[in-house]
Amino acid sequence: MDIKTFIQNIAIQTKTYIKKYEEYKELNGEQKKARVDDLIANYIETTIDNVGLNFIFKYVLKKLLIDNIPNITQIIFDLLASKVQGITK
Repeated sequence: MDIKTFIQNIAIQTKTYIKKYEEYKELNGEQKKARVDDLIANYIETTIDNVGLNFIFKYVLKKLLIDNIPNITQIIFDLLASKVQGITK
């Protein structure tokens, strides 16, 4: 998998999780975001573990991405909110 595909897959998964958790009315916004962040963290870790890269590059990539998951999911949410009516109240 190349880096472009990897990034596209992260965006697709994030959108899917955001839309899924938007349906959970019993959760507040922070709880929904925390669940999306956790799912994306697990997705990124699993994907990186299964890619044929050396362990140092895997560690650095995980560290950079995992530390920035809240920012990544927020950016994707903001893009969705501007395009999808009803995702925010």
